[in-house]
Amino acid sequence: MEQVKTRLDSSWWTATGMRGSVSSKVDFSGVVLDDAWFIGNPNDYHREPWLTLGVIRFAAVQLGGAEGLVESTRSFLRKLARTSDPYQIARLGQMTLAVENGRLWLESAAAKAQAFAPIFGGDPAATKNGAPELTVYANMVRTAIEQAAMDVMKNAERCVGSRGLLPPEPAERIIRDLRLYLRQPCFDAALAAVGTYTLGKESEIGNQKSEIRSQESER
Repeated sequence: MEQVKTRLDSSWWTATGMRGSVSSKVDFSGVVLDDAWFIGNPNDYHREPWLTLGVIRFAAVQLGGAEGLVESTRSFLRKLARTSDPYQIARLGQMTLAVENGRLWLESAAAKAQAFAPIFGGDPAATKNGAPELTVYANMVRTAIEQAAMDVMKNAERCVGSRGLLPPEPAERIIRDLRLYLRQPCFDAALAAVGTYTLGKESEIGNQKSEIRSQESER
């Protein structure tokens, strides 16, 4: 960015959440790229399973936002001396369960990715088994974290009420930012990929059972 002339436009970023990201449009018109500036090879970005595995990283950030919301909600209730209310206690319990479920998903995904290749991105020339299963698992993680974060926000809003959703209370900003960040693209396609894979596995199992029954009848 310091070596070429570009035009920035930050006025377009009027989203309700993630205002602190200071997102901008960058116009690279007229910029000529030197060969030395290219990183990797063509289509490296779309190489699987690493493209899909990238969702694990943004899911971890999303879960961090949910954890921050749990903490801010707890602090708010303590400030108002409402920690003995049985309904508030139950909601905090649900929020804690949701965050813990998300953490377990992330730890499992990290272990699977590391077992597949110790270095994220792996060796482009290496051929390994298990990549399809890994991409499906990543999509499962993405879905589970989204659901966990949505549960946390729902309960947090009920805990703090309208008073806790007004600036400068931290819950207001966290919910606004997290709700926008959760809207990653192709969510339905990711979930459909999990279902398609599951149906395919069931079909394979069914074919195997049919072959076994056929062999048994022949005997």
